[in-house]
Amino acid sequence: MDGFISAALSALSIQTDNMAIFWLVAGLSVFSVAVSKSGFGGAMGALAAPLMLTVLPAKTALAVLLPLFLATDFWTVYIWRGYSVKKLLGWMVVMGIIGQILGWMVISYIDDQTLKAFIGGLALFMGVRYWYRVYRPAIGKAAAHVKKAMRNRFRERAAIWCTLSGFSSFISLTGGIPVQVYMLPMAMHRFFFVGTLAWYFLLINLAKLPFFLDLELFTTGSLVTSALLLPIIPVGVIFGKWLVRRINDRIFYHIAHFFLIILGLRLVYTSL
Repeated sequence: MDGFISAALSALSIQTDNMAIFWLVAGLSVFSVAVSKSGFGGAMGALAAPLMLTVLPAKTALAVLLPLFLATDFWTVYIWRGYSVKKLLGWMVVMGIIGQILGWMVISYIDDQTLKAFIGGLALFMGVRYWYRVYRPAIGKAAAHVKKAMRNRFRERAAIWCTLSGFSSFISLTGGIPVQVYMLPMAMHRFFFVGTLAWYFLLINLAKLPFFLDLELFTTGSLVTSALLLPIIPVGVIFGKWLVRRINDRIFYHIAHFFLIILGLRLVYTSL
């Protein structure tokens, strides 16, 4: 069994001398997703791909993470079952899948360094945008009539932001950035915000599977690595549910977005 695992991991181009670092970073990547989605609406989940890219090539990292994202999504949907805005969800998923088709069409033409720079740039954008809003709190505090307008124009806005979300989700597993830009101005109750996002990501991540198979992104090595990291998910989910009762969203988001900026800078620097 050990020989099979070693052979599978060698297919991922992981050096034996760095195995301890690899498992530490990969474990933290998966743990961040599980903690985040179990109670914080996915805020820290954006760390997963940038973290994994520090130890794996970009497309290999996507192949390792997708099954783990799906496992977390199923659990998150179960936790937040009953909390979703179906009227929004249908449009979001349709536009998200259109974005994924666009991603499937272009990903073969994107090399690992470009993909790493793209993911790093998105991480930087999300981190800087968050801290800008912290120091300029008036930004993003929409008046009641603005919130109403955003809700009434949910189809038109979905065509832009959810399509972009599907595209970025497919090529970098960072679709949470555009979809949060879409949903946050509506100022809906947190439970429905998290519940709607849970269903959205489950459905568009399931839709990725035939495209990933077509592109032959999954390998024996990537699937074995995903399986070995799978036990981290319930630990992260349980810890996330415990943490959400003891730490407020503001502190959690501060920590998550600080590390997003650090990782984004690192990815952009190393890709260049």
